[in-house]
Amino acid sequence: MISSEVECLARTGGLGDVVDALSTTLGRRDASVIVVTPKYGTTRMPPTTRWPSAVPARHGWAPHDVRDVGVLEVTGDLARHRRLCLLDDPPLFDRGGIYGDARGTFGDNDLRFAVLSRAALEVAGRAWDGGPDVIHAHDWHAAFAVLYARLTMGVAWSQVPVVFTLHNIAFQGVLGADAIDRLAIGREAFVPEVLEQMGRVNLVKGATALADRITTVSPTHAREICTPAFGFGLDGHLTAHAHRLTGILNGIDVERFDPRADGALARVYDERTLRVGKDRCKQALSEELGLTPGSGPLFGVVSRLTWQKGIDLLEPLVHDLVGRGARLAVVGQGDPTLERALLDLAARFPGRVATRIAFDPPLSRRVYAASDFFLVPSRFEPCGLTQMYAMRYGAIPIVADVGGLHDTVTPLTDGGETGSGFVFSSGDVVGLGRALGDALELFDAPEARERAARRLMQRDFSWDEPARQYEALYAAIAPRIS
Repeated sequence: MISSEVECLARTGGLGDVVDALSTTLGRRDASVIVVTPKYGTTRMPPTTRWPSAVPARHGWAPHDVRDVGVLEVTGDLARHRRLCLLDDPPLFDRGGIYGDARGTFGDNDLRFAVLSRAALEVAGRAWDGGPDVIHAHDWHAAFAVLYARLTMGVAWSQVPVVFTLHNIAFQGVLGADAIDRLAIGREAFVPEVLEQMGRVNLVKGATALADRITTVSPTHAREICTPAFGFGLDGHLTAHAHRLTGILNGIDVERFDPRADGALARVYDERTLRVGKDRCKQALSEELGLTPGSGPLFGVVSRLTWQKGIDLLEPLVHDLVGRGARLAVVGQGDPTLERALLDLAARFPGRVATRIAFDPPLSRRVYAASDFFLVPSRFEPCGLTQMYAMRYGAIPIVADVGGLHDTVTPLTDGGETGSGFVFSSGDVVGLGRALGDALELFDAPEARERAARRLMQRDFSWDEPARQYEALYAAIAPRIS
């Protein structure tokens, strides 16, 4: 597996969570898995051993366009079920961010991830006699690996089965036409059927054209991206390749996200102790964030603060929400304009709205545990993990009816006795307002609300079934996998 993020080492979002948990689960199921990712300046470094020699990573056609990349292999608990290899190239990767820093996006990300991809293939070629059975590349950063294996590394590599997973099609790795030669991609691929789009190189387009199988992270999103509304300009291309496109719903790490054993919580709890556990967690979070104690509902948000996530839809509804006795806790970071708007809401409604501009996993889990209701108002959502985390902690989700949110949350009916959450049309402020009102009504029926929350805690969101589906996918394209 090739990924720019792995949660246990460095991540900014769900990509890292998925790669970490999927690779671990496959390893537990007896697959031989190597995950290759860069060693960033922000990587949380576990114990490692350095490979005796570096691997060469060709990134251009000139004789000097080869980097010798060190390989640090993780040892200890993190490597118990799979091998983790960190690429050590300080000039490219040893920086204060994965994709950028406070000054903005790094201008050489195309080179950085081309080197990641080529070096990862070289690692795989040395790790297994005869090379890997399957290359599994994740998102545009690893799309180079599909192109290099298929086009420039020789016959043997061109025949290795490839799975390419789209985690967020909004990010496609679009580069100038000069990237064809500058990054040694192969001119024969610069055609509309593969890489070319409006005179530019589109890495995701090329990878999806050349991979044996394309996956995305929920069945509904696999259908959505073949439409103009969600295809971000690639809907026609993906429709042409739909026979190779599969949606496999993500799981979550049910050991790390477990209210029964989560050391970040003020009190652990299970289905039987849900009421007292969540009350204690709500009290503790209110103290931590400066929210006024009270008996009303707590609505939680943990999100990247971007247009995609739809958090801006909340702004016109907050006055009415807090006027009806609710409180709102928001944790996230992202677009500076959205950050300021959420900080302004907290200033306008002190004690009723709390905003923390941060990427803080323990605090996020405390929000899941304390919340009665959890908001995911995304305009589009390939899968979404936070709604599953929230349900694991007994928080009832309020979600837009898109992508993986559609696949994981069904509308509550019969006074909360069936279904799993409140659902509204994406981008619909009025619909979101109605969903918030319905949640307030359910809060006033505590027995029904608790029964609904207990049902959510009992759902199986583990990686076992998704991993089984990936295994079947690998076996279908790789003769050496039984």
